[in-house]
Amino acid sequence: PNRLYRTALSEYASTYDKQDINNTGRPLPEYTELYQELADGGAGLICFGNIPVDRTHLENYRNAVLDSRNPWDPIAAFAPAIRAAKSRGAICLPQLQFPGRQTAKNLNPRPKSSSDVQLQPSMNKIYAKPVPLEQEEIDELIDRFIWAADVLVKAGADGITLHAGHGYLINQFLSPILNRRTDQYGGCLENRARFLLELVAAIKTKLPSDKFVIGVKLNCHDFIEGGQSFAEQCVIVKWLEDAGVDFFDMSGGTYASPAWRGNIMKELYFIEWAQEIKKVLSRAVIGTTGGWRDSHRMAEAVAQGDIDMCGLGRPLRRDPSFVNKALKGETRFAQVEGERRDAKL
Repeated sequence: PNRLYRTALSEYASTYDKQDINNTGRPLPEYTELYQELADGGAGLICFGNIPVDRTHLENYRNAVLDSRNPWDPIAAFAPAIRAAKSRGAICLPQLQFPGRQTAKNLNPRPKSSSDVQLQPSMNKIYAKPVPLEQEEIDELIDRFIWAADVLVKAGADGITLHAGHGYLINQFLSPILNRRTDQYGGCLENRARFLLELVAAIKTKLPSDKFVIGVKLNCHDFIEGGQSFAEQCVIVKWLEDAGVDFFDMSGGTYASPAWRGNIMKELYFIEWAQEIKKVLSRAVIGTTGGWRDSHRMAEAVAQGDIDMCGLGRPLRRDPSFVNKALKGETRFAQVEGERRDAKL
């Protein structure tokens, strides 16, 4: 219905039980209420997230989780929120992820990653040294993503988004500074991208319908010395499009340098990189998340063909109705907690 989308943000609206892991990760009523509010607010595409695919590897407390070991019915658990998100005509793409080394030590003292490079204290958390994933564990993890994607489709979602940015596990495989493997998943760019490409191929094989959308949240740049370069990302994006990815949500940074929070750029954080990436795409659509505040600039960027869509995270947390208000001309600027903006600008 429009080109404004709600990018995935952790909701922290699900159960967490330290004593009984079987009671962890089930969406609560406020999870559904949140997505009804966002649907009523007019977003054309709504992404859920983060949704870890392993209940022992959480991004944070109270994540919604999709794990086949949980005793409760996952379809019944997620279907109400998906119905709510789609109730006003929006497309619904829940975001799946695995945090890798970016899970707090108090949540998991033995995290898994591409290699054993430990994350230093950041984002107000302390992290344990990760253990490199074995081949069998990589295969099992791919199966977890497939199972979760299948559940979401059965629950009514239009597809899924894979979180391959912000320093989470897929990004840890892609990063030349974090991926120190010597097997088929490490070294050259093709090897570092292998896990992500195998994951996309496996999901496409399990869910081959042309109506099933696969999106990927990807960094345009890691913003850390020795991290992914923009030139490499352009290559990866084209590989992913050829593999069947339909939508790219471009962002940037990791926990070590959280550029998505605006600590590097103040406005339109990733638009310049996205403009160049769009040139290599022939079919998939691309949007950016971060820094969008002026609805006139959003409309201009889409009209000029700079990008296809504009992603909103914190602005919709502040005001879920911003999209409808902007489209009706009732407001121009999105507001974010902690930011001040002169409406005359």
